[in-house]
Amino acid sequence: MATISFDLVSPEHLIFNEEVGMIIVPGKDGDFGVLPGHSKLMSSLRPGRIMVYSEDKNLLKSFFVSGGFAEVNPEKCIILAESVDDISVLDKSIIQKSIEDLEKLDDSKSKEQLLIANAKLDAVNSIIYNKI
Repeated sequence: MATISFDLVSPEHLIFNEEVGMIIVPGKDGDFGVLPGHSKLMSSLRPGRIMVYSEDKNLLKSFFVSGGFAEVNPEKCIILAESVDDISVLDKSIIQKSIEDLEKLDDSKSKEQLLIANAKLDAVNSIIYNKI
């Protein structure tokens, strides 16, 4: 089977770098799948869940990104993320508390943070794409 090289980069460092079977990416206009041989593509990202699969389509890793950019070509997918969290270490109760606190504020920065926190909660609760 074929693989594609996948790099997930945060402003601080390289988070993930492996040969994988498929990646699901939260594009600005909707999720898109990246397989080996994918056409060239650049997309901005919305807050959401990145899912990384092995060649046999088992979920290897799941990340939450707050935004960023994806560049895809037939051999490689690179995601430059504003911030990255491993889904497995996110605490639902902490996210819910953060949402409650942000809902009390009324400025543009808190509204943007609220949007990201709600997307993070959705990502933690989601079971979509866990198995392909």
